[in-house]
Amino acid sequence: MSNEYSFPVYGTQGGGLVQEVGKNCYVWVEPPDGFDFKEGDLMPEEWGIAPANEIAKRVLEAEVYRL
Repeated sequence: MSNEYSFPVYGTQGGGLVQEVGKNCYVWVEPPDGFDFKEGDLMPEEWGIAPANEIAKRVLEAEVYRL
């Protein structure tokens, strides 16, 4: 991760970093290399994500406990 973020960011299976902007809707904050994505573009729905910072880990843990 090239920057420190004050909001949750997630790594994707194709690389890069995204943030959630709506329920299961993610946009690039750091687009992956080798693709034609730009910052702010939507991540493909079929791509998986994983927490990339501590804030994102806490968000996902909180969601699991709410279930």
